[in-house]
Amino acid sequence: MPILGITVTVGGEQRLAARPPQLPLADVESRDLEPGRPVRLLDAKGKLLATGAADPENELIRVWSHGDDARTPDAAFMRGRLRAALSLRQTLGLADGESAYRLVNGEGDGLSGLSADVYGPFAVVNAWSRGLLGHARLLAQCALEMLPAEGLPLRGAVLKARLKGSGNTPERAKDDVVGEPPPDKLIVREHGVPFEVHLRGGINVGLFTDMREHRAGLARFVRGKRVLNTFAYTGALSVAAVRAGAALVTSVDLAAGPLAWARANFALSGLDAGPHRWEVSDVFRFLEAERERRTTHDVIILDPPTVSDARAALWAQKRDYPDLIAAACAVLPEEGGHLWISSNTHSGPAVLKHVSAGLALARRDAKVLELGGLPPDYPTPLNWPAARYLEVCQVRVGASWPG
Repeated sequence: MPILGITVTVGGEQRLAARPPQLPLADVESRDLEPGRPVRLLDAKGKLLATGAADPENELIRVWSHGDDARTPDAAFMRGRLRAALSLRQTLGLADGESAYRLVNGEGDGLSGLSADVYGPFAVVNAWSRGLLGHARLLAQCALEMLPAEGLPLRGAVLKARLKGSGNTPERAKDDVVGEPPPDKLIVREHGVPFEVHLRGGINVGLFTDMREHRAGLARFVRGKRVLNTFAYTGALSVAAVRAGAALVTSVDLAAGPLAWARANFALSGLDAGPHRWEVSDVFRFLEAERERRTTHDVIILDPPTVSDARAALWAQKRDYPDLIAAACAVLPEEGGHLWISSNTHSGPAVLKHVSAGLALARRDAKVLELGGLPPDYPTPLNWPAARYLEVCQVRVGASWPG
């Protein structure tokens, strides 16, 4: 697809001066742009300011290079971006041919609208709209050339287009394959720990690589403790807790399928799933039942989805998180316990606002032990805080307020 020169507005010129990775479509004079079309962004005198790709589905221009560095987004450009991204992951010790990690993180690697995750000898390349799929395919093809040349056995890549949801409906995905198709079930490693992933058929593959360091850090809080993992999904945090010496782990998820997958992950680590609790339930209903049974947990993990239409009353993190935190506090010991809380700040306030509101509802004192975010294979531009979407908070909850 040939590159198209388009003029930006005066406001667009001012925004481009800060070298952002995105520009609103309203900041260009040509609005009827073909999805994925490579574009040159020009000032009123025709001077080249930046290059990128049109993404009208998200009402954006994806800006991939600026000023004197502005280059046509062709195969040579993509190889250059990928080479720099791979070098960082090699420095981090993640590119070893069997581990799971993020190879390209959108804005942080100069490719807004695209991401690539490696799972051992296969990859998943995401395009954040249908129109960017051609660029995702080119990125996958470059990865299939470059990684084997570096001694990394990449054999195939799954392409996924993340299709926008509406209201409380999550994003959907459609996928295609470049190179060799992955097996239905693939075993990858994280800090040497094996996990089963399914790379085709949906956005989520069974292991969130952005949580890697938080899974490792869980060990500091769970030894000898009773741990409740809500929204357990495929049980990666449950595995981490048991491997770290938790006395009892209760894993709760609304669907039986992910919990069966979690049991498979236990088996991969040589862990006996039998002594632990596995509950197919809505989390709010489970917490209420535990409160009525007067059952308590020393450590409670809250890692909910951003939105879900699975409950009778629709879940939305922005609206419902304080109530969830308060409900969790009701099944902590009276003398206090530990909350592990994650939040996607794209879809709501910072995690500490949720925590403050939830603890006020619960009438409990608390201390923040740690506040963390994305791991180093998820770099983000200094001038683009919106890319830093993940927050994970460790909270020590004290006794109830008197009265």
